[in-house]
Amino acid sequence: MKLAYIFIIVPLIALGCATTQPVDMPDKLPHLVEQEPFPPLPPALSQGRLQIDLRLQVAEDGTVSKGDILNASGDAAWDSLALTKIKKWRFSPAVYNGKPMAMWINIAARIKFEEPLFMRLSEIVCPSIAIADSVHALLTSGADFGLLATNFSISQSKDQRGDLGQIDICRYRDEVRKVLTDLKVDQVSDPVAVGDRYVIFKRQSEDIRFQ
Repeated sequence: MKLAYIFIIVPLIALGCATTQPVDMPDKLPHLVEQEPFPPLPPALSQGRLQIDLRLQVAEDGTVSKGDILNASGDAAWDSLALTKIKKWRFSPAVYNGKPMAMWINIAARIKFEEPLFMRLSEIVCPSIAIADSVHALLTSGADFGLLATNFSISQSKDQRGDLGQIDICRYRDEVRKVLTDLKVDQVSDPVAVGDRYVIFKRQSEDIRFQ
């Protein structure tokens, strides 16, 4: 079964910040990092209406705090479910004068269909490429992945020694997905830019395909 995912076809349009800062264009706009697939499509979308226009408030931590679908599908229940999924997306936040800021954005995006691919992954999330490179060097020297995740990762997954469980890698952008697809079981990736962070992935066993 193929699921519906989204990719950006029009650059992000900034609508102004959600704080008391001056309404200036930020140094960096938000960038979609991870997404959840949409629920099964209603007839209006499954019959070729594959573009969706969104207005989202991206918080300082990159989460979606508020959002609206600007071109309703005609199915209120689907729109509500889709918006619930969208609010689970994660962006790299906008940056203004070197600091993350909350802001509203408009996105014109196209829905595409992908065969989900689940992998069991672990991660070490680092705030800078320098730290990621140092951690990667320790891994290549034989250090334990789980221990390094516990000590160095800034993700909540560090409490599980970096273990993410079974992850549908279609949630990641194409560049990250390619890195993960090329990983062999028990292999560790080079540091990968995921939004404003750098992630080292390890592919575990027990990969499964969606049935």
